[in-house]
Amino acid sequence: MNLTTDLRLQGIYIDASLQSLSDFLHQRQAQYSKFYILVDEHTHELCIPLLLSRVRALQSSEIIEMGAGEEYKSLQTATQIWETLIENFADRKTLILNLGGGVVTDLGGLVASLFKRGIDFVHIPTTLLGMIDAAIGGKTAVNVGGAKNMIGTFNPPQGVFISVDFLSTLNRRDLYSGFGELIKYGLIASKDLWQSIEKHELNENMELEWMIEECALIKSSIVSEDFYEKGKRKWLNFGHTAGHALEAFAMHGHIRTLMHGEAVALGMIIELQLSVQLLHFDPQCQQRIQHFILDNFDLYPIENKDFAKLIQWMKMDKKNQDSQVNFVLLSEVGVAHYDQKVEDQQILHALQYYASL
Repeated sequence: MNLTTDLRLQGIYIDASLQSLSDFLHQRQAQYSKFYILVDEHTHELCIPLLLSRVRALQSSEIIEMGAGEEYKSLQTATQIWETLIENFADRKTLILNLGGGVVTDLGGLVASLFKRGIDFVHIPTTLLGMIDAAIGGKTAVNVGGAKNMIGTFNPPQGVFISVDFLSTLNRRDLYSGFGELIKYGLIASKDLWQSIEKHELNENMELEWMIEECALIKSSIVSEDFYEKGKRKWLNFGHTAGHALEAFAMHGHIRTLMHGEAVALGMIIELQLSVQLLHFDPQCQQRIQHFILDNFDLYPIENKDFAKLIQWMKMDKKNQDSQVNFVLLSEVGVAHYDQKVEDQQILHALQYYASL
């Protein structure tokens, strides 16, 4: 069985033409009463024309626009969308198509999961991060009080339709945000993928369609074994405990904001240092990975006075128990370990290391 066939069995279609989405809608035309396409202001301008030119069945769809950015991944935005659906008499046979990056797919999935106790939705990711991670796996969420993904559901979309042609709409920073998650997949699950990434200069000329397929296969395989994140699905959080803390810290007015993939890339530096401390990860390999990350991502500066706040953000992470911070750490490339309990002092040492770079 080849990669493409295996992914289609998981409801993931990698198809630049979007013919697979047209076929999906044609096969289910009697099942749905109306289509609503959720977009942000950027995907409305840049991606809707491409989608409508290729999928004729969507040309009479209603379009709902939300703001662009992590700050709109909120219950307030979700409520506004629910009110729009109610005002337009959306019923339980409505299909929501989430066209955008991780913010749109996470929030749109939650909106559909709860509207009238659940209506169908599909994801059409338009960012590299969405294609390899956010749109796959059936997690929906919004942020609360600056804490990432505190309110959400596990609910798989009816399909994920990936066209690499949407990547041409991204600016450099959006594309690099996806590269942060791409590196993560290689480090947690595939030495071959990591070695391929490491050999390339990160840009749009990489073998992106193959890499998207590899990441989608890794994630869908893990999720099929552990949908509700009781065990090995936690591997996917490598870089995220420290990364989410940096992302939340940056969101609250410090120097500049961080995109999710940028924060994950920098979080992996901190968590690799913990991996060296606690799981004897090879320090030479750590340095090689760290140099690669810093060659491609700008360091977000932190100081001693910031450490307590960052540890506080880490303790708010949803994977923790009784304020004990749980990390995903590596013993070697491709070998991840979840539920690694780390003491505050050990986290402090890793933050000091990061701050010294």
